[in-house]
Parts: sequence; C-alpha cells; structure tokens
Amino acid sequence: MRRLLRGLAALCLLGTVFVLPSPAHAAAGQYTFNTGAMAAGSSRTWHWNNAGTGNAYQVGLSPQGATAAATCEFEVVRDWYAQLPGEIEYWFTVKNVGTISCNADVTLAWNTTSGSTPTLSAAPGETAGTWYHYDPSPATTAISVALIPSGGTAADPCQYEIERMQVVVSGGERRHGITVVNVGAITCSVTVRVTPLASSSSWSSGSMTPMSTKNWRWNNANPLTAVHVVTLNPNQDARYFSIERTWYLQRINTDGSAEREFWLTVKHFNSPANATAQVLLARAA
Repeated sequence: MRRLLRGLAALCLLGTVFVLPSPAHAAAGQYTFNTGAMAAGSSRTWHWNNAGTGNAYQVGLSPQGATAAATCEFEVVRDWYAQLPGEIEYWFTVKNVGTISCNADVTLAWNTTSGSTPTLSAAPGETAGTWYHYDPSPATTAISVALIPSGGTAADPCQYEIERMQVVVSGGERRHGITVVNVGAITCSVTVRVTPLASSSSWSSGSMTPMSTKNWRWNNANPLTAVHVVTLNPNQDARYFSIERTWYLQRINTDGSAEREFWLTVKHFNSPANATAQVLLARAA
C-alpha cells in the first residue's frame, strides 16, 4: 500500500516570461511548442495557466540545431507551482546548457494525482517540511510530484518548489523524501501529491562510493515528444540516493543522422558504505 506522510524537516525570477494556453484537463495530457532560437547559456521561463489542482507536470525537451561538431543541449533548470485566487499555475525555466545557439521543442505533460496529505506553511525562503512517499521495495515505478500551494493573493501568489528529493529503502519499503521550499514573497501553505509512473527500462548503477555521482545517457530517446521521468530503488537498506540532474541533447552521428539523447546524473549520499541502486526510467507522456 502506498502512503504519503509528512516528516520534519528565494529565488528571484528574471528574464522573459511566456504564458501558455490552458490545458483541457484529462487523466493525462500534453502540449508541445518551440523555444525559438536561444544562445548558449541563455534561459527562458514559461508558465501554464489554470494548471488544475493536483496535476503533476513534467517537461520533455527535444533539442534542434546540432551540428557535426557540436551537440545542442537543453535542461529544465527549475520548476515550481504558484497559486492565485481561483487559479494554480505551473512555471518552468529552460536553459541552453550547450555551446552553440539552437532551439528545442518543449513537451509539457501532466498526469492526475489522488489522495490527501498534511498541509504545512512556511515563510518566504523557508522549507515547509519533508513529505515521505512509501511503496514496496523492490519498486518498479517512478513518481511524478504535484505541489498544491494555497493562501496566495492577486498581488502576492503563493509559490512553492521542490528543493530536493532523496530515495532510501528501509524495512522492505522504498521512501521518497520530498522537501519543498517557499519561493514566493508571502507566508502561505502547501500540500503534496504523487502519481506513480510504470518504468519501461531499468539498470543497475553499479557500486557507488558515498558522495559520488555517475552519469548515464539514454540513446535514441524517441519519440521526440516523449517526456522521461527517472527515479531509483536502492538495493540495500539505509543507502540514500537522488537524481541530481536530467537534460536532453541532440547529436549528429557520423552517418549524418540526428539522435535525441536523455542524460541523467545519480548521486549516492553519505551512506555508511558503498551501495548500488536500480535506475528506473518511465514516461509521463
């Protein structure tokens, strides 16, 4: 049985902001658009109006414009939820993390969540706490997380962001610890919901020393509108892991064909000894 419990436990938005049309709410959905040309190192922010209470959002990227000499690389560097009277919005910032000017198709995917969790409050810049999502181990699912802020006003929306998410196994259960932070300007509240996503591929991290990281890439990450979600299932008790980063790139192969790749970074935290984990790759769309 899955359960989600609460445990104990400011960024300024700069640059251009783009508003996307509202979704037609469904059990799952997606919307695709293009970033336009973006210089290396530049970023742009979009937000999705009327995001729907409890919808969990994920962003997939399909970079375009790589050359034989240079890949085109894009990353979602942050995402957060905002609440105003009568509306929840999903915000995300996309950055060109490569070395050349290029563009990316963006696929925004959403899945519904269910259940109820404790509601907590925090002052601006403070963490509201850590929620724990449990499921049996070994697990075969990734998760997508929805934040539901409340208490915002027309002048000051309530805004929350996931600060970190760690995974550990204990007593035959996998536990995701989801820590959220108030990134708005007012004290307000938030709750968390989770939806499981069945993994389609998995592999072992191999032995990782404490505080080490490893990178992997998923070749031919097709279709180009696929939105990949990844999590972990540690193979030993009391070993803490996390997904530190994910990004997408386009590569031009030696035969001239274009290839989309999904990259990820796994971290093993300060556990007592070396450990391994299963990497679980799923799709939100």
